[in-house]
Amino acid sequence: MRLELKHPQVQLLFEDDQLLVVNKERGILSVATHPGATQQTVFSILKAYERRKNPRNGVYVVHRLDRETSGVLVWAKNPKMQQYMRAYWHELVTKRTYIAVVEGILDKKEGQIRTWLTEDRQNYVTYSSPVDDGGALAITNYKVIKESSKRTSSSEGRGEAYSLVELNLETGRTNQIRVHMASIGHPIVGDRKYGNGNSLSPVDRLCLHAKVLEFIHPATEQIVHFESPAPKEFRKLV
Repeated sequence: MRLELKHPQVQLLFEDDQLLVVNKERGILSVATHPGATQQTVFSILKAYERRKNPRNGVYVVHRLDRETSGVLVWAKNPKMQQYMRAYWHELVTKRTYIAVVEGILDKKEGQIRTWLTEDRQNYVTYSSPVDDGGALAITNYKVIKESSKRTSSSEGRGEAYSLVELNLETGRTNQIRVHMASIGHPIVGDRKYGNGNSLSPVDRLCLHAKVLEFIHPATEQIVHFESPAPKEFRKLV
């Protein structure tokens, strides 16, 4: 009999002998930010879930989502699978789609953002350059799905324009989508680091969601597809 994973911030989408695939809600870290941290994370929740089956079981990080980003996340059940998926991630992943609400109306409704990103690990920020400055090349393809203009809950009561954008990654750099959308003048709604935070938003969250993850399962060599619908908060804006 398979155990159930019951947690308000982590929902199990798929499980076999090698992998766990979950939907992560916003507001919870994928893993702890430093050794010895006691806050609950997706890792600690899944580790407890596996240890209920067998005290020797474990879970292993394949990739991560930011604390305030929701969506599909995959974990390995053994170190060998973790190492393989990390080493061949770009070859294994066939589709990785995010959906976001960004500030403003984009002039170009579909396009590619291609810049070089450099991480400042001391200040926990990523910088973008349109030319090769020694950073890591990052490529994001975007497409506007819907546009809207709705009033914020600000004291001025002025209207704010928003766009619902689908984003497909060709690379997976730290904060790539957030930095890229800010670099073209349309930061993600609710982004406190690269945008205007919640000052222009009636919803209390970063409006970025990992909607689709599709990859070749290393054990079966079959393509597996996982999808999580856009959060209901997005509909308040667009």
